[in-house]
Order: sequence, then structure tokens, then C-alpha cells
Amino acid sequence: MELYPVNTVWVPGLPELAYRLGVGRWEGIVMHYTDNANSTAWNERAYMATNYRNAFVHEFIDPNVILQVANPDYLGYGAGSPANQRFIHLELCVAKSQRDFDKSFDMWCQRTAYFLSKRNLPVLPAASDGSGTLWAHADVTRWLGGTTHTDPIAYLSSWGASWRDVVDIVQRHYDLMTGVEEPMLKPEDANKLIDTFLSPLWFFSLSQQDKDEIHRLANELRKASGQAEQ
Repeated sequence: MELYPVNTVWVPGLPELAYRLGVGRWEGIVMHYTDNANSTAWNERAYMATNYRNAFVHEFIDPNVILQVANPDYLGYGAGSPANQRFIHLELCVAKSQRDFDKSFDMWCQRTAYFLSKRNLPVLPAASDGSGTLWAHADVTRWLGGTTHTDPIAYLSSWGASWRDVVDIVQRHYDLMTGVEEPMLKPEDANKLIDTFLSPLWFFSLSQQDKDEIHRLANELRKASGQAEQ
């Protein structure tokens, strides 16, 4: 698959502190947004360069550039100590149009998938016990503490997206990166074919041989749509 290009311009002088598991051993990603109507990746970097003692993240993403501003092998100051010791921080800049949002959103999700795949970490949404590899800043506030932010949930909603969409798109990119083929059929389409055509046919079939063949065909549809056989 083709990856979006990344412009690496690290801010000089940032602290280089290891994650709790060691240098380069992040455990997941925290996904943020800037909450700045005039933000671009470059002006966010400029602000960070003089204010990093208060907070800094690893990348800013807008529709025009993925800008890596800090070495991801070392922790950032993005969401309070409990999260900083574990996670990379990726910040989505505010979009000016639906087209800009759609593009930057996809870039943001692809970068998340990239960092997870680089460490062979699965796509696991955050959970109340502190587990998971895919975190919204809001999840950190709710379950880890050290911060009070609730992004990016409301921002996503303002453009017609949800956190479930984030999980799904990150998973799609992750599967493409790791060689997992996308299903040929959508599960809902496969199930509609089974329920509308194959199930009634199975019910009215007289021979066990015909029923077995219909059952086999139903399972082929399930496999083609990424579902388990029954």
C-alpha cells in the first residue's frame, strides 16, 4: 500500500526520556486534535518550539502535511504522566472543509496504524482497566487521569465522524500494512443473501445432501465477508 509522505522536522532541545518499557517501546497511540481554528501543522510546530516545556506531541497532521516534530522513540508531554509513559501522541489540525477533514482524518488514522504495526501491536480500543492500544485523549481523562481533555470526540462529530469510525479506519489501514486482505463482501450483504435466499431454500429442501450444500454455500459467503463459519 502507498503511505502518505512524512516531513520530519524535530524541534531542537526536546527532552529525550524513555517510555516505561524503554526507548522506542511505545504501547499505543493517543489521538488528539488541536482545538485551534487557525491551526496548521507548521504553525503548531512553531508554537510548540517555544512552549514544549508545558506540552508537546510527536506529530501534527493537516490536509497538506504530516509533520513529525518529535522523535517517537522518546515520550512526549501530550496527555499527563500515565499516558505519556506509554503512548505516542498524534495531533489532528482543525479542518476548514469536509474535503480537508476527510483527507487529514485518513492521514491521521494511517499514521496511527503505522505506529501500531511497527511495534506489532494490535488495534485494541482503550478499556476501563487501562488496557488497549488505541486511545482518544478523552479515554485518557476517563480511565488513566493526569489530564482533563475530552478531544477529539466532539470535533469528529462536527464533521459527521465517530470514534467507531476511527477504530474501523485504523484497522483497515493496519490490515493493508500487515498483509491482511479486506473481505470481498460486506458482512451485511453476505448475511442478507443468506437470510433472503439460502435460508428459505434450506428450509424447503427435502434431501440432506441439498441442505448440506446450501449450508456450505452460506459458509462460503461468511468467509468471503470476513465472518466465522457456522
